[in-house]
Amino acid sequence: MVVGDIMDRDLTSLAEETSLLEAISLMALHDTSGLPVVNTAGQVVGFLSEKDILRAVIPGYLGYMDENFTMPDVAKIKGMVKRVGRDPACDYMTKKCIAFDEEETISNAMMQMFRKNIRRAPVMREGMLVGIVDREEILRGFVHDNFAEGEVEIPIMSAK
Repeated sequence: MVVGDIMDRDLTSLAEETSLLEAISLMALHDTSGLPVVNTAGQVVGFLSEKDILRAVIPGYLGYMDENFTMPDVAKIKGMVKRVGRDPACDYMTKKCIAFDEEETISNAMMQMFRKNIRRAPVMREGMLVGIVDREEILRGFVHDNFAEGEVEIPIMSAK
């Protein structure tokens, strides 16, 4: 099975000049944790994730993730969002993002995504965006194969 078999063909993406506020809104609208960033030719030039946005809004937040960390209050976070919200997505995106060709095996894609701890990645055909693959779809692909081959039985749950 290859990535092209399981990818989401939704081509929702961000232009390089899309503001962070617009990006946050689009990610919320599509209930996603990240979107590819494309140039005017439609080529993927990066990926903007929730983690990238948090880094922009709360600089150094990864270093704060210990037991003594106290999250800034809501007013301060809103102020930080307002401060960077008009900045373009390309200023904060991951420029060297992992992307897969649609003919990549899902086992190789899964291995790379887990090694790099990423949830979603663009899928390409001849340098152009053709979809998105995420860990959930990869796991569904493996389970679907097992169900199709009769290797896994679906447990029947009863409501109590």
